[in-house]
Parts: sequence; structure tokens; C-alpha cells
Amino acid sequence: MAKLSDWQRFKKAATFHGIAALALILLWAAADTWYVVTDLSIAGLLSVIMALVAGAWLSSLVHEWGHFTGARLAKSYSPIVPEIRGVFMFGFNHAKNERNQFLSMSLGGPIANWSLVLLILLTLPMDNLGRAALLGITTAKAISVCIFELPIISRVMNGADPEAEIETQLNNGSQDKGTVIGYLVGGLVWLIAA
Repeated sequence: MAKLSDWQRFKKAATFHGIAALALILLWAAADTWYVVTDLSIAGLLSVIMALVAGAWLSSLVHEWGHFTGARLAKSYSPIVPEIRGVFMFGFNHAKNERNQFLSMSLGGPIANWSLVLLILLTLPMDNLGRAALLGITTAKAISVCIFELPIISRVMNGADPEAEIETQLNNGSQDKGTVIGYLVGGLVWLIAA
């Protein structure tokens, strides 16, 4: 079997993730429409559940594509992985990339997450629980990402080693703290938006 070029792997990743994103959006939109048209409680519940599932997965997809975009804009060595499984799609070799390339790659993820939150705010009226849940979960994910990644970015900007800072952040409970704070704020956003 012939080895695929980076461009061919990119097209494969874009297709795989594009289909997944479209399916998630359509499933949530179908549940939302069912609720809007019928006002059935079961439809409302399904709309909320699908908003949480779709929002969580879309946040992860957008986040990884944001990292990838940041890496490529900085001309980083960031090859697409041979097999796309889940949301992870590229490698970032610290030895082959410079600090500014790491920072560009790192900033891309949180920027993408907040762009998704803004897109939802600007395009969807917050007039039912499902739509508010979509805003809440994407906000929760954006906050969680920032709590984990912004300290790394800050310390690397001040001269710290990127790999060491990632390792520190992975071992100091920041992921759990970010998740808890993110979901608490996301729940609050949901309640306010609903």
C-alpha cells in the first residue's frame, strides 16, 4: 500500500471530521426542529441531550483544527497522522519547531473554541433549553481549555520549555480543575441563556 502524502492525509482528515461535524449538527438540528415544531417534552429533552453531545464533540473538533491552523500558519513541522482516530489529527515535533511556532499552535486551540462560542451567540436565538445547552457546553469547553492551556502559553512566552510546561500542567490537576470550573460556568450560562 502506497504511503499517502501529507496533502492526501489532510484531505482524508478534513473529510472525516467534516462528515462527523455535519452529522452532529444535523442530529442536533433535527431534535431542535422537532421540539420547536411540536413543543413535546421528549423532543425538548432530546434537543438538550443532542446539544450536549454535539457541542462537546464540535468543541473538540474545532479546538484541534484551531491548533492545526495555528501550527500551519507558523509554518511548523506538523504532519497529519497516518490514521485519523477521533479528533487528533496531527503531530507537533518540539525538536523541529521553535518557541514561536509552539505558541502559534497553542493559541490556535483556545481561539477556535471562543470563535465557536461567538458563532453560536451570533447565529442562534437563545429561546429554548436545547439552544441554551449548546451555548453552555461550548462555553464550558472553551473555559476548560483556557484553564489548562493559557498557563502553559504564558510560561512559554516568558522563556519556559514547552514540553516541560505541558508535562507540569498534565500532572498538577489543571485538567480536572478546568473541567470542573468549565462545567460550572457552562451550567450557569445555560441557566442564564434559557
